[in-house]
Amino acid sequence: MENLVGRILTVERVRELNAKDWFYQILKESPRIHEIYPGIEDPILEGAIDHHIHVYPDFVQRNQDMIQVAVDAARAKMRAVAFKDHYNLTAGCAYLAQKHVDALLAREELPNGVEVYGGVGLNFGMNPEVVRIALQYPRCRMVWFPTFEATGYYRAAGKGPGGVPMVDKGGKVLPEVVRIMEIATENRAGIGFGHTDFFELRPLAAAAKEVCARVVLDHPLLELNKLTMDEMKELVDLGAYVGTYCQPMLPSLYQPVVDPFETFRVMREIGAERCIAASDFGQLLHVDAIAGMRIFIRGMLAFGATEGELEWMFKKNPAHLLCLD
Repeated sequence: MENLVGRILTVERVRELNAKDWFYQILKESPRIHEIYPGIEDPILEGAIDHHIHVYPDFVQRNQDMIQVAVDAARAKMRAVAFKDHYNLTAGCAYLAQKHVDALLAREELPNGVEVYGGVGLNFGMNPEVVRIALQYPRCRMVWFPTFEATGYYRAAGKGPGGVPMVDKGGKVLPEVVRIMEIATENRAGIGFGHTDFFELRPLAAAAKEVCARVVLDHPLLELNKLTMDEMKELVDLGAYVGTYCQPMLPSLYQPVVDPFETFRVMREIGAERCIAASDFGQLLHVDAIAGMRIFIRGMLAFGATEGELEWMFKKNPAHLLCLD
């Protein structure tokens, strides 16, 4: 049995990635790296949507606020951005950020506008009434299931029993969770499945398919809530999108030991038409969100992704998730 670093990455692969000749090996294996130049990502960013960005104010510090990210996105000619809070509603602030962007555009201080959206995080519990009210706010387009308080995350992190459950002990989705999916569908909002594990994700995806909910697996390549390829394929077959985010494709101080090629391999095996790109950035030790998207696109092009594949990941699929199609 291979020695593993996390669920998937092997010690042998880590040694390859850290080898003294890795830089030359990657150039040999990925000749398109020589074709990359600043701005090659511009056509992909134009019209792109980032549905998963963290901004200040938040319960922790972030490296940008909503207006700063929205302005960066507008300058990049992106179509839309959506902001996540693990615990609260971001739609109210998104409305105000939209007003500010529109005012800058009217005064010709921005060359383009951008659509600004928010959503609601459910770490305080799976309360359908909370979601029903949240979706009455303008600019509310996402519902994020529990992350750090998910029962599945408690299991995966070894925190013991507790957290916010979404299925019962027999694996049946709780009625209030089904109702939340129905409310999201009725109000044209997408759902992020949060940080839970496959035990919950399998029945959640099946229930989402029953009510025609539009759902995405939040960064399933991040060790925080890592899924295997077989697990992702099973969930994709039930209609879920795979979230292929800047975390963890871009190694960082938060997760320095990653395989940057994994995201490309997953995209190819799953199919770009079932993947959604996003930054998931905003953390203080990362680059800014839109800068991260630029590096992400450059990397995917360098590794061999086509513009057509990236159009699915950055434009078509997130538009469908947010019901903007």
